Amino acid sequence: MKALPTQYHIEVYENSFRNDASWSAESSTPFPAIAIGEAFQHLGIEAAWYTPPSSGQVFRVKDIEHIYWVIESSHIGHKLMVALEVVTRA
Repeated sequence: MKALPTQYHIEVYENSFRNDASWSAESSTPFPAIAIGEAFQHLGIEAAWYTPPSSGQVFRVKDIEHIYWVIESSHIGHKLMVALEVVTRA
């Protein structure tokens, strides 16, 4: 099998994957590892947040999904989907 280039995508959702993504990006290099329970700093990202954290709150990673696909003779796709929840900062 011939090695194909990979396109990396990230989509960030609020609360679940049911709604449209609040923010997304594409890259030719992988995104850093993200783990459930980590804080997600949203400042600096222009996004359509439904309920941004207020004072004393942060976004926390609630769920993660990966989707992969192959476009024959073109590329491999990897989408990282991240669901966030608002929590009170400890």
